[in-house]
Amino acid sequence: MSARDLAAGQPLARWLVALAATLAATLAATFALTGPAPAQNPAERKAVDSCPTEGGCLVDAGSYRIILPQVPAGRRSGAILYFHGYQGSADETIADQGLVGVAQRLGVALIAADGMGAEGLGRTWSYPGSPGRNRDEFAYVGHVLDDVARRFPVDPGRIMASGFSQGGSMVWYLACRMPARFAGFAPIAGAFWEPLPSGCAGPRPNLIHVHGVSDTTVPLAGRSLRSGYKQGDVFKSLAILAPGGCTASWAADNWAADARAADREAPADPPELTCRLASNCDGPARLELCLHSGGHIASAAWVERAWKLIMPQEAPPARTGASLTFP
Repeated sequence: MSARDLAAGQPLARWLVALAATLAATLAATFALTGPAPAQNPAERKAVDSCPTEGGCLVDAGSYRIILPQVPAGRRSGAILYFHGYQGSADETIADQGLVGVAQRLGVALIAADGMGAEGLGRTWSYPGSPGRNRDEFAYVGHVLDDVARRFPVDPGRIMASGFSQGGSMVWYLACRMPARFAGFAPIAGAFWEPLPSGCAGPRPNLIHVHGVSDTTVPLAGRSLRSGYKQGDVFKSLAILAPGGCTASWAADNWAADARAADREAPADPPELTCRLASNCDGPARLELCLHSGGHIASAAWVERAWKLIMPQEAPPARTGASLTFP
């Protein structure tokens, strides 16, 4: 290039340098006024229904629904696997704005298991002792967990099972038969059914149970149904899950009175919980029973409380190379 060419290009070069400086100054001023974009809080992330509207996500012997939080690329969220009550459905679970709101606040997925019913009967769960005899529920749950891990950004090590009524009983049986597949359990108003299990698989899991002392549908002591089936006693169920007598004192009558008194002193909706944490049980897992003055009711707030107590604050690194098999 000649000296003349270089001289001719100088005005253009000076103009380009000036333009770049102006743009840099404008961007700096804008950034100073607005600051960096704030990190999005989990409660503000839009939930995404990730299964087909018709039929849900299909697995062997059934289906499920899942609502995912928005998470950064490469990250996996925890999840709440929820079991509906008698005659409920997975569609009803994901339509529950209380549960969806809890999942969003926690930044976790909400997985809705779907029960199965015989012709003319409502959906239910076929755990041991249940009137339902529709499928192998433990295999079904294993298929759901495996399918979720394959298809969605969910950490299989951070899943908590929760459920209400017969769904709560289903959670008890998962805690007994499949404790290693979940990080914790939060059943509400449901326990083992008769005949009670002779024992449970180890290790003893994290479990927080909530029950109403005025519940007549599933009383604390259980009840016999006209069909000949019998709901189990909550305190006896606890003794099976944690043998050795560490929960033996929880059957005292005055505890129910304490729960009623707490609600009279400060009535709330949902009712206040009166909780006892087990000590001197084998192993470090959390075992807690919470009573309230109400009847056969559930609250999403109790599920949220259980998650915060059971799960560590920071997610551990997602496990790689894990072998996922059912159940």
